[in-house]
Amino acid sequence: MFRGSLTMNDPCPVCGLIFQREEGYFLGAMYFSYVLASVILTVFYFVLAALLPDMNGAALVLVALIPFLPLVPAVFRHSRVLWVYFERAGSPLDDSAGAYEKLRLRQQQESTRRIDRDGH
Repeated sequence: MFRGSLTMNDPCPVCGLIFQREEGYFLGAMYFSYVLASVILTVFYFVLAALLPDMNGAALVLVALIPFLPLVPAVFRHSRVLWVYFERAGSPLDDSAGAYEKLRLRQQQESTRRIDRDGH
């Protein structure tokens, strides 16, 4: 799905699936991101609370952010992957595709026909 740490392929280079079916499609991925980040930060908080029992709660939260920050790109990527799986499980066909995806599919089909016709 990704060609860089944060850059997505669109469409999929293997199957041609258009990931961003419409504008704002990945808004739902924020819910997965919130859950993933909450779980990770909660684990970090309680591990730090066990290791540093004399530190106050607010300071523990700030210290828990330090090991979490390098994980932000992974949370971003995994939340988008989970969102695509979740959304496609509920709507596996292109019937629910937005106008944006339908236009992209049409453009992709036209360019494929042009390449086949011209041989380039």
